[in-house]
This record gives sequence, structure tokens and C-alpha cells, in this order.
Amino acid sequence: MKTDILNFNRLGLLFQRFFGERSRYELIQWLTMTIVFMFMRNNVIGMTIAILVSGVVYASNFYKEIHSSGNGVAYFMIPASQLEKTILGVVITSFYYFAMIIVAYVIGNLLGTLLFDMLSSLNGIIGINLFHYSSLQWNLFDISSAPRINTIGHDSLFILHLFEIFLIGQSVYLLGSIYFKRNHFFATLLSKIIVGLILLIVFAIELRLIFGNFSMIPNHNISYDFGNTFGSILRNIIWLVPPFFWVVSYFRLTEKQV
Repeated sequence: MKTDILNFNRLGLLFQRFFGERSRYELIQWLTMTIVFMFMRNNVIGMTIAILVSGVVYASNFYKEIHSSGNGVAYFMIPASQLEKTILGVVITSFYYFAMIIVAYVIGNLLGTLLFDMLSSLNGIIGINLFHYSSLQWNLFDISSAPRINTIGHDSLFILHLFEIFLIGQSVYLLGSIYFKRNHFFATLLSKIIVGLILLIVFAIELRLIFGNFSMIPNHNISYDFGNTFGSILRNIIWLVPPFFWVVSYFRLTEKQV
């Protein structure tokens, strides 16, 4: 591999630059997420929404500086290749962010349980039953208590299913942060809706062409066979979606450089 395309020493310096410039922002963000998990530690649905939404907002703003005339020139003048800058975006928005989410969840869960247990002991003093004791639970790491999305194909920890969905969202919004000049989050969201509607229309047209009339679709067989077939295909290709968007992000970032 050519060193002018990928140099690990240069890549390390790129990571140092990122954390050096954003250390205060990162600290504030993870303190905020820890507080959120303190109060939402046993609400799996709420935590899932918080993780996914905060993640895509983070990814959608990652490359926003390249769209500014001054900051963009300075960013592309950084002595690093576009592959190294893409790797930085992928690692930070996907793997680093999710790892820090887990750390914030663990700390927030411990602190939240301890805090509310301490407050529950005040019930007798104030004479009002405001706080309730709750045992320490790890719902994100549990199989039985957390909702499962069967895309991996077998029973596993909910956190693995969440990570799978998380990677897809991050890869899409990372591309959006490069492609759109402003309103990255909403522009990407609108694009997803439009593309989804187009695919839905295409799918409906294909069904119409195959069966001739929607009323002639065999309901029982199509629901069972199609569900199994689609689920099997989805489980096989789902992990290819993030790398696809990462590759597209690399080429789009290269175009921006030019």
C-alpha cells in the first residue's frame, strides 16, 4: 500500500488534531449523555431513541467545516490524504461514538441507581413516598428484557442489534454531512424519505407487473414466503450497507477536494 495514500503516523496525527480541537465539546457531550442515562437507565425504548438520534446528529455535522469557504480551505490543506480523512470520520462517528455511548451508559446507570436509592431513603424523613428503590439493571446488555430486532438471525444481546442499526444510520448521515452544504441532518432525512418512497413505488409496480392485480396476490403464501425470503436476504446483505456508504463518502470527499 502506498504511503502517500495511507500513512498510519499521519493518521494518528489526524486523530490527535481532532481530539485536541474538540476536547471541550466531547467532554460536554459525554457528560450530557451520562446525565441522560442516569434518568433513562431502565427505559430501553427511550435509550435506543437517544442513542440513534444523537448519533445521526453527531455524524451529520462531522464534515460541516468543509462547506465553509475559510474552514474548508484550511481543512483540505491538512497534510493527510482523503482516505485518511474518511477513515477518521468512519472511526469517530461509528466506532468511537458507540464505544463512548456504552461508557456513558455504564457510568450513568451506576450513578443513577445509586442516586435514586439514596433519595428513596429520604421518603421516611420527608413523609412522602416520592422516590422508589430500584435494583441495578443492565437492560441494554440483556436478551430477555430488551426488545429485539431480528436482523442478525439469532438470539443475541440487544446491544448487538442496536449497533447494527446504528452503523447504518451513521454511514448514511456521514455521507450527508459531506454531500449537503447546510442543514445536513434535515437534508439527509428528507433524502431518505424521498428515496424510501421511490423504492416503495418501484416495489409496488413490480408486484403489479408480476401478479397483474393486487387482489390476485396470494395473501397467505406471499406473507410467509416473502417474509422468510426477505429476512434471509436482509440478514446477508445488511452488513454491506455501511461499507457501501463509507466508500461513497470517500469518493464524495475526494470530489470536494478537487
